[in-house]
Amino acid sequence: MRKQIRVVLLGLLMALCTGGMTLYAADSTPPRPIDVIGDAASPSLLPPLPFAKASMDLPRFHKEKAEVKRSQQSLPEAKVEEEESISSPVQLAAPTIESVEEARSNGQKWIEVNLTEQKTYAWEGDQLAGEFLISSGLPGTPTVQGVFRMRVRTRSQTMSGGDRAAGTYYSLPNVEWVQYFYADYSFHGTYWHNNFGHPMSHGCVNMTNEDAEWLFRWSMPEYAGETRWLSATEDNALLVYIHE
Repeated sequence: MRKQIRVVLLGLLMALCTGGMTLYAADSTPPRPIDVIGDAASPSLLPPLPFAKASMDLPRFHKEKAEVKRSQQSLPEAKVEEEESISSPVQLAAPTIESVEEARSNGQKWIEVNLTEQKTYAWEGDQLAGEFLISSGLPGTPTVQGVFRMRVRTRSQTMSGGDRAAGTYYSLPNVEWVQYFYADYSFHGTYWHNNFGHPMSHGCVNMTNEDAEWLFRWSMPEYAGETRWLSATEDNALLVYIHE
């Protein structure tokens, strides 16, 4: 009888000790905090980087700047050699919403992405130079919002990511007219769907190849057909304003 009483008391004691605790599985991962991006319009908080979004083999200086983990797969030897020869991107003041108003009033080129309309607008001051249907990020992999600058460009590249075990792996060769404005987020041509006007991406701004080429050449009129990575200069580090 005494033994049974001890077992009951021990059970009650353990229940009291653990009653106020939240127990997690050993392999569980705590929620990711929201990323606050330094060159985004303050004071808004931006969504976290998409969990499934992969490294896009950006030049090393860019990935260090954005604190993006380098892909475990090595780049082709020729590409690494080109990567090593790239100078760091120009250092400009962090853009704000006031920077957009300044570009508008001074006749500068800048880019607007309206996520609600699923459209990208190319502006020269307050004059509209181009308007395009786009596909932004899906709900689980949203496109970041804020004010950014173009940072690095390339004529084409392979984009891959996701998880083979989960069935989300993708590998897309020859993605054309790529322009990165923050971390792994870019404008680029898209040949694997034609559903523009609706969210479809892992966070990038999908455009038709024709529209992406137009935006690339308009953003960088001095482009001379180079196939290497091209860091932004003071003249072509255009403002990018993304909002709902």
